[in-house]
Amino acid sequence: MIIPRLWGQRLMGFVIRKLRRYYKVIILIFDLVLIVISYIIAFLIKFNGELPEFNFKPFINAVPYILVASVIYLDMFKVLSFYRKSVFDILKSSGSVGTLLGITTIAITYMLQGFSFPRSVLLMAPFIQFVLLSLFNLALLRLRRRFLGKKKIMIVCDDLVTSQVLIDKIHSFLKMDKIEKEWVLDITQKKIIFRRLNEMDEIFMSADIPAELKAEIIKRCMGGKQVIYVVPHLVEISLINAKLMQLEDTPSLMIPTLGLTTEQAFVKRLFDIIVSFLGLVIVSPLLVIVAILIKLTSKGPVLYKQERSTKNNKSFMLLKFRTMKVNAEEDTGPVLSTENDPRVTPIGRFLRKTRIDELPQLINVLKGEMSLVGPRPERPFFVSQFIHDMPEYSYRFAVKSGITGFAQIFGNYSTSPEDKLRYDLMYIRNYSLLLDIKLILQTIRVLFTPGSSCKGVNSIINAMEEIAATDSGPAKHGNKLSV
Repeated sequence: MIIPRLWGQRLMGFVIRKLRRYYKVIILIFDLVLIVISYIIAFLIKFNGELPEFNFKPFINAVPYILVASVIYLDMFKVLSFYRKSVFDILKSSGSVGTLLGITTIAITYMLQGFSFPRSVLLMAPFIQFVLLSLFNLALLRLRRRFLGKKKIMIVCDDLVTSQVLIDKIHSFLKMDKIEKEWVLDITQKKIIFRRLNEMDEIFMSADIPAELKAEIIKRCMGGKQVIYVVPHLVEISLINAKLMQLEDTPSLMIPTLGLTTEQAFVKRLFDIIVSFLGLVIVSPLLVIVAILIKLTSKGPVLYKQERSTKNNKSFMLLKFRTMKVNAEEDTGPVLSTENDPRVTPIGRFLRKTRIDELPQLINVLKGEMSLVGPRPERPFFVSQFIHDMPEYSYRFAVKSGITGFAQIFGNYSTSPEDKLRYDLMYIRNYSLLLDIKLILQTIRVLFTPGSSCKGVNSIINAMEEIAATDSGPAKHGNKLSV
């Protein structure tokens, strides 16, 4: 009896390991099956339990295209990820997938001339998809929470008073977790830190911790179960994508120069021209509607021109839809906008939340003054201040400024300049055409979910996950370092 039991345990262990490795693929397959079933259910409701060939054939022809669109939307709205998601997040992402997929199905059937595809099915299917996807993913979320268990957390800061903002962001980041015990310590409490390290599940370290202490904590946790989150110092970001080289038999890291190669710059510019031109054609009706709304709701011009800085710190005139009252800085002078800025008009507040105010910048992109993706173009007045306070700020001008990017997606109007600089340097260090495409898709998601930008440590982690395109969940079987 002992041998069969051992075989059973080994088999179960093998199955669990395979499920851990391929669980996202399994969930994707189930989601796609549910999406197809939703259409079939809609047909059965429409035709009283039957599937007439004349009406059902256009759906069969459209299925391959629907499945491709489904994979894109499931990934875009992170339906496959359950890391620190709430019930509302599940419902929102399922609803977004159903809505976009419904619109896409209409376009696909029109393209394939599937005119016998019933309109009632096109209307019912998104609602059924929402119900099926929500129930399935809520069940998975409940299972995940049930088996995760409680965590022990440690937050290590340089100074507890000056780091309170970061500590608050970490607490917000952890609000979805079950916390058994939490230690918030500063660098003067090294003995407690080292004594408690092996008990921890997750360890957070601020950017200002001395390098020696960071290295010692990572060294002691290497190979353990702890998940380590490090808010990187600006200099540490330079190590991202460093190349492994050999000096004879001695390994070394080669840190490449900051910026794009000639080939990368050419491909990026070609991509900018094509996408910005097509974008202007597609959104032209929206541009007209927004222009009319601005004219009807406040006095002044529709477009707002402002001097901004781009590659090599050169100045250009940036175009935006006007979101503030006319002469907003007449009394205050140049000041950074805040989240609840009283100078912003009601329609301007909506345009900012949805990023629609940025659309006229497609003209700047087409002219070559900006790129679609890159660091946010800042005003020369503030650039000089930021460079004075943070000399590393000048590094962001190694590339053209962009309409969207890490800072624009994962940050917000109240994100600190230092955190925005971290995002910009991460983008420059990790540039690729695929990353640009991912960030543009992320921007589209933000447009459909206003106010959905992430904050604080969470946004830094999510930004790096976008690069890596790996599993978002914390690893329980080994140490994982997040920056």
